[in-house]
Amino acid sequence: MQRTHRRFFALSAVLLTLAACSGSSDSPASLDVDDEFSAGVALDDTVGAIAIQADGKILVGGGFTTPSRSLARFESDGTPDADFNANVAAVIDKAVYSVAVQSDGKILVGGYFTAPSSRLARFNPDGTLDTEFNDTIGTAIDGGVVSIDVLGDGDIVIGGQFTTPSRSLARFSADGSPDDAFNANVGDAVNLPIGSVAVDADGGFVVGGAFTTPAPSLVRFNGDGTLDGAFTGQVGGAVAGYVSTVEIDAKGQILIGGQFTSPANSLARFDADGTPDDEFNRAFATAVGDTLDGYVEKLAVEKVGRIVVGGWFTKPHSWLMAVNDDGTIDDKTSAKWNERLDAAVLSVMLDGDGRIVVGGAFTTPGNHLLRLG
Repeated sequence: MQRTHRRFFALSAVLLTLAACSGSSDSPASLDVDDEFSAGVALDDTVGAIAIQADGKILVGGGFTTPSRSLARFESDGTPDADFNANVAAVIDKAVYSVAVQSDGKILVGGYFTAPSSRLARFNPDGTLDTEFNDTIGTAIDGGVVSIDVLGDGDIVIGGQFTTPSRSLARFSADGSPDDAFNANVGDAVNLPIGSVAVDADGGFVVGGAFTTPAPSLVRFNGDGTLDGAFTGQVGGAVAGYVSTVEIDAKGQILIGGQFTSPANSLARFDADGTPDDEFNRAFATAVGDTLDGYVEKLAVEKVGRIVVGGWFTKPHSWLMAVNDDGTIDDKTSAKWNERLDAAVLSVMLDGDGRIVVGGAFTTPGNHLLRLG
């Protein structure tokens, strides 16, 4: 079955109908929910994207309308940033699926919206629109943006479900103008949507998604937009299914999550060259067997190597799970996290102190946003 992008897209639409700065620390985050943080949160619907500013403020994107529509900011203690949210107001006409912060504090958001610009928009640090950037973007992108990365030179790389200016992966200059050379190299290399993009140490782009060519679900592009054929050869079709999230750990290894059956059930690791990490994958496959009854939506990697796994699953743990660096499950931590969560986790991010910030469809604890630690 063709899947269009991160499952949050389709599932958040159902929820709406029914109702992309990662920090680290030397030790794992506390097991406990920060109830004081949750007490300040005021969100009325799903959070699918989180970004954390250098000053500790938390940006969230999703399908909510309160305290502002689709994009909101909170102080580090969970208090809504009233001035920022008032400036954002309701200028975005549909849900936001990706958020990223530039080094100058400007904020990029991606989704399926058509206002204030088409699928990719930028806000100033105070929440007002960056009209020059948005006018430059205009209608350059013809489909949804679900992944945003800001490069060291200020360029912007997006992934999603679009066919222009190139298919599913594109690059723009900091002012919003398309990088024609990069986009021409990408061309139609992938045949279906991209769900996640990660930038590696060599400046290449590891992408996961629903595509079947040039290889199933996981490929790498070089920094100029050309395909890395050697990487694809190493992966060798090892992924059988859909990849919704890609993360690169401190060792340069590639972690993927989604809904797939090989090389392990919905979570797997590869070396930087695309070779499957058989030891990790076997350990995780042994730990979960066929008990993982849903799929992985988002990953975050702590500095100690432990992997925070969020998604739509209830076994072997519900919604949020800790996986050790060797592929085994940290059952004690996972069980503690599961005590109060009542629905799916769609976004996970680490703040500058190594605390885990979690967003999703849950209403307990906190309304769609909580912090552990």
